[in-house]
Amino acid sequence: MSTQPPRPGRFLVLVTLLATALGPGCVTMDKEPTIAPDAPVEFFRGARKLRGASMNTIATEAARTRASGRMDVRAVERVAAKARPAVLSIYFKTKQAARVRLLPFNIPGLGIPVSLPGAGLGSGFIIHEDGYVLTNAHVIRGASDHWALSATGQELDLEVLAVDPVFDLALLKIVGTPGPFPVIPLGDSRKAPVGSWAVAVGNPLGLGHTVTLGIISQTGRHLSGVKPEEGREISFIQMDTAINPGSSGGPLISLTGACVGVNTAGYIEANGISFAVPTTQVKEFLNEVLEGEQPAP
Repeated sequence: MSTQPPRPGRFLVLVTLLATALGPGCVTMDKEPTIAPDAPVEFFRGARKLRGASMNTIATEAARTRASGRMDVRAVERVAAKARPAVLSIYFKTKQAARVRLLPFNIPGLGIPVSLPGAGLGSGFIIHEDGYVLTNAHVIRGASDHWALSATGQELDLEVLAVDPVFDLALLKIVGTPGPFPVIPLGDSRKAPVGSWAVAVGNPLGLGHTVTLGIISQTGRHLSGVKPEEGREISFIQMDTAINPGSSGGPLISLTGACVGVNTAGYIEANGISFAVPTTQVKEFLNEVLEGEQPAP
């Protein structure tokens, strides 16, 4: 199975990987913008047909989130095998803002502004057999020409439907390839308590479909300092499951195979501190897509 993106070329991806320290869980050369806590969900043309549809049109609900009984030695192996076909390695093209200096030393504000080509990578996963895909907003922010590789190496084109800049979520759809597709069902993150096992699958450093295991360390982590009256914020799941650059947008999965969160960031200066957006907020975002104001024809 190839883990290299087929379009930008191996050299460009290797250059991008040298910039992994620039992003928390997504490999990109773009500078991340400041997001206002009251920023609205952004809708794109393809989202128009979803207005008024039910949740089961775009997402699959898990029958159970929390496993019962004792954990056997093959539990994680089964979860990984079941999830693997529905996890995607996402690639995209970017433009990095930079300045070309004409002097051998740096003077702030001087220089010719240019836009340099780059490439980035992240993760995503299919939540409905019709090809609806979840990832992080920062995985695709400022990017073009999105595509993905499946676990079997199949190349898939992606259309962006909606982006929530505050919850750092994006809904995409596979286009040009008929389904049905394998899915990871959405569970209830409220039923994944502190101390429960958490399996992450993603595309760290472009290595493709890597599985890591840990536990949920804490829930309800508010890291932005935003007050309720000021706007929304992510109520993060904290875990010690390893999340590395490129893992952003992949699923955090319970031992029943249900998604409980979308992996978003790892704290680079610490060991075993990573964060995921809980599925309670994923469903808020999806409901906004189904009920919110759509773009004009």
